[in-house]
Amino acid sequence: MTISKALFLPVFSCALLASPDTVAATVTPGTLAMSGEIIEAACAFAPSYHDVLVEFGEISAGHINQSKEVSITRPFLIQLAGCRTVKRENGSTLFPYATVTFMGEALNSDPTTLLISGEADGFGIRLHGRHSEILTIGKPSMGYELSDDDNTLQFTASLVPVQEQNIKAGEFYAVAQVFMDYN
Repeated sequence: MTISKALFLPVFSCALLASPDTVAATVTPGTLAMSGEIIEAACAFAPSYHDVLVEFGEISAGHINQSKEVSITRPFLIQLAGCRTVKRENGSTLFPYATVTFMGEALNSDPTTLLISGEADGFGIRLHGRHSEILTIGKPSMGYELSDDDNTLQFTASLVPVQEQNIKAGEFYAVAQVFMDYN
């Protein structure tokens, strides 16, 4: 097979343009780094429950003063997805329970009350487990029994007055991180 001279010159010119010396002048070197961590967890937060918002709406300041907390309570859920329990050889189950720890800034005088931020003042937020037990900020809850597949953990949040403080009206918010521990 013969290559015609008319075809040879354009092909040879293109080859020269694509030589390593020509390409090196226009390339900027870089690095792509990837990392992660594989964990052994019985469940994962369901995507729609990864960040939970408990909305109290508008509450009368006088209502907080009169109430100990019962009527200013809002339920919230943490949905766990893809839960799997592992049966051991002896028949026991691995990861049969999950405890939940809420981490946040608690009142100095009451570790069960989450400190609020914002314009409002004179009250805090108290969290309760599924049996209405008061949760201590930074301490694990009672165990929630898990089953295979999805699990819904039930909690409530309540507004509670702080002793010897007047309620100041205004917007408020509080943030707590949620940690799951599988026992």
